[in-house]
Amino acid sequence: MSDKYDVVDVHLTSETPLLDTILEHPLLDGNKQYTVEVTEFTSSLGAETPLPPLKTFKDHPDVHLILRVRRKNVGSNQITGDGTDLTDLAVIGPRFEGVVAYLNKTDFMPSVILSLQNPVDFALRLQEFFDRIKETYVTNPPVLVPLYAGGLIAYEHGGGADITQLEMQNDSFVKVSLTANLTLRFKFSPLFTQHFFLQSSPFGVKLLGLQGDTVCFRQVGGVLTTGVVALLNGGLLVLAGSSPDTVVLQSEYPLTTHFEHRIKLEIDSGGMSLPSTVDWTTTNKQSIRHTLASFPLVNKIETGIKLNSIGASTGELQIRTNMYLGNYVWRRAENKISERYQLLNSKFFQNIRLEVYITRRVWDYTNNKYVLKRRALTMGDNDTWTAKLRFRTF
Repeated sequence: MSDKYDVVDVHLTSETPLLDTILEHPLLDGNKQYTVEVTEFTSSLGAETPLPPLKTFKDHPDVHLILRVRRKNVGSNQITGDGTDLTDLAVIGPRFEGVVAYLNKTDFMPSVILSLQNPVDFALRLQEFFDRIKETYVTNPPVLVPLYAGGLIAYEHGGGADITQLEMQNDSFVKVSLTANLTLRFKFSPLFTQHFFLQSSPFGVKLLGLQGDTVCFRQVGGVLTTGVVALLNGGLLVLAGSSPDTVVLQSEYPLTTHFEHRIKLEIDSGGMSLPSTVDWTTTNKQSIRHTLASFPLVNKIETGIKLNSIGASTGELQIRTNMYLGNYVWRRAENKISERYQLLNSKFFQNIRLEVYITRRVWDYTNNKYVLKRRALTMGDNDTWTAKLRFRTF
């Protein structure tokens, strides 16, 4: 410190979103005026996934369902119940039982063993999901009592001829890919369209960019019908039917449109005499806060097309994206800082209280839309955040 110009740096580290400390002696010269700013900040987002937290999927699995594979049980009037559920089958059904209490192997949703951190990972895991469904039928052996041919039994899946294990193995079933702008593209084989359909929820429809919560195909008179029209007979009974060719379904917009639910991080102070900041939300409500710094989460994604030696496209995509793994540096000491606030009272300054908040998009399943929610940052067992406060006179 000097008589003319004082600078005091305070380094802080915490394993919880709230840090509240009382110093033994006053930190600042009570006869001078100071500004305060956050010059460095790092934190982990390990417990803050881009999609809703795992607890949300566990507590509300049906309203946060992304995709579920169902069978065309002809004549069933339980479209979303046991009438079309793969787990309801007598022989092969138990093989689809979930590895966690709220999730069957027929459901595609994040879980403790299925982490979805970015759109590329999402598409890869979705392909693995369909491959596991197919593999369950491929490895479904014949049994004598009761007489069971193995593979796929047609009368349980929309009729037609039974599908042997070898035929199932050689079929393309479902292929998932990403276009250059990260839009999901599905290719459904005739085998899949004849025997299966997909169910989603309003949340899943919004996330994937589907046209409806039922993905089903049936060709009638040379015209391909889709959705509920292809599945039902106008009432509640499931129909047989398929498409003679592979069906391509592409989402209406890129997967990145609604994939990232994290909006921004904020550092608030409740223990320093700072000017109030006004926060307006999309609900037209005003909040008075003492925010020291805010960090919008900008997920930069770069895509490229791989070319061969003569400049022609090979069809392969190269995608780069931020993962926000580990302790991510949100602000460095060399960064230019505009968030600087005057300390209204520097006398007997012995308490520093900071709390890290996150603003997220949250699915309102009552109204089927996203709303913004602000809450304390969730931190895992090994997560920490660090910050440096700079006090200086003016």
